[in-house]
Amino acid sequence: MSDFEVVRSDVEGWDVRRTGEAQALSNYPTRELAEAAARKQQEAEHRSGGTADPIDVRQDVFSEGPDEELHIKRTLFGTGTVLVAVIALIVLAALFVVITGVTNGP
Repeated sequence: MSDFEVVRSDVEGWDVRRTGEAQALSNYPTRELAEAAARKQQEAEHRSGGTADPIDVRQDVFSEGPDEELHIKRTLFGTGTVLVAVIALIVLAALFVVITGVTNGP
């Protein structure tokens, strides 16, 4: 069994990935380019002790993107913190102007 497989990308083109892994190593616009890249990668690994089996082309399988967790609470907390900091800075600048009388002139 090959170490690499070529599968259709969810987004566009064809992906080269390691067999059994969801994350693509690279993406190509055509299947032929993806197969050539997978063969090159396989040959490079074969020279360093890997196997040289034929590349698996899986037209029935689509590549999946990485699982990205969405942290809504952390995002909203961070945005709120920045907003409070900006408001506090504006208030401090206004207090400085009022207390020192910078705008009153000499």
